[in-house]
Amino acid sequence: MSTRGKEVRPLIDETLHERLSIIAEYRDMQLAELAARLLEKAIVGEWHEVSLMLRRAERLEKRWKPVEGNEK
Repeated sequence: MSTRGKEVRPLIDETLHERLSIIAEYRDMQLAELAARLLEKAIVGEWHEVSLMLRRAERLEKRWKPVEGNEK
């Protein structure tokens, strides 16, 4: 994991922190490095989902334009 980018310091539940520590030790990684890697994976997954929804919304908007003058 590189040290590039902006800094973020999330606060996580104590149980999750303990589990993260165990995983980091098992994988012989620094805690911060593992946390950053897992956060990046989660963001990539969420972005994929949102980007698909945005593309669908754009397509629907092009297909279902409101008729002008049809205001109530």
